[in-house]
Amino acid sequence: MDLNTIKNTGNEIESLLTDVVAKVAPWCAPVPTAYLVGRATVEHLHWPVWVGIVAAVTVESLGLVTVATALELREYNAGKRKSDPRAPFTLAVVLAGVYLTVALLLTVALDTIPSLALYSPAVFPLLSLCGVTVLAIRGDHKRRLAAIATDKAERRERGKAKRRYVPEGQAIRTAYGKFTSDETIERARAILTDTPDISGAELGRQLGKSPGLGRKLRTGLLVEISDNGRGGDR
Repeated sequence: MDLNTIKNTGNEIESLLTDVVAKVAPWCAPVPTAYLVGRATVEHLHWPVWVGIVAAVTVESLGLVTVATALELREYNAGKRKSDPRAPFTLAVVLAGVYLTVALLLTVALDTIPSLALYSPAVFPLLSLCGVTVLAIRGDHKRRLAAIATDKAERRERGKAKRRYVPEGQAIRTAYGKFTSDETIERARAILTDTPDISGAELGRQLGKSPGLGRKLRTGLLVEISDNGRGGDR
C-alpha cells in the first residue's frame, strides 16, 4: 500500500467520523439544557421528579421542533416561485424566541433570582399555546406544499393537452425565426409550465440554446400556456 493510498484512506475515515459527529451532536446538544430545566422544576418549583422530567423533555422537544420549522419555512420562502404563497416565517421565529425565553427563565433566571419561582409556572400554559401553534403551522405548510404540487401537475396536464404532435425527431418550422426541434419546444414548454417566471436568457441556458431563442420561446409559449389555462377554466 503506497503513501497516497494511506492518505486517501485516512481522509475517508476522517470524513466518515466527521459526518457521524455532525449527525449525533445536534441531538445531544439539548441534553444539558433539558437537565437544567428538569432540575429547576424540582428544586425551585418543588414538583415531583417525574413531572420535572416531562417538563424538560417538553421544553427541549418544542424548542427543537420550533427552530427546525423556522428554518424549513425560511428555506421554502427563499426558493418559492413568485406565484406561490409565503410561509409564516416570522411567526415561527417568534415561537422560537418564546422557547429561548422560557429555557433561560427555567435555568439561569431561577438560579439567579429564586423569587421568580412564584411566577415561573405561568410559562407552561404559554408553552402549550406555542406547541399547538407549531402544529398548526406545520399542518398548514404541508397543505401549502400539496397545493403547489397539485398546481404544477395541473399545469403539466394543460400543457400536454395543448401540444402539437409531430413525427419523432422531425424538425418543424416555428414562429421563432428558425428551425427548432419538437424536443426543444417540449422541454421549453415543460420548464415554463413549472417556472413561468424564468427569464428568456435562463430558459435558453437550460435548453443549451442561445438567449435570443430562449426569449422567443418564452414569449410564444407563455401565451399558449396562458390561453390553455383560460380555456380550461371555461
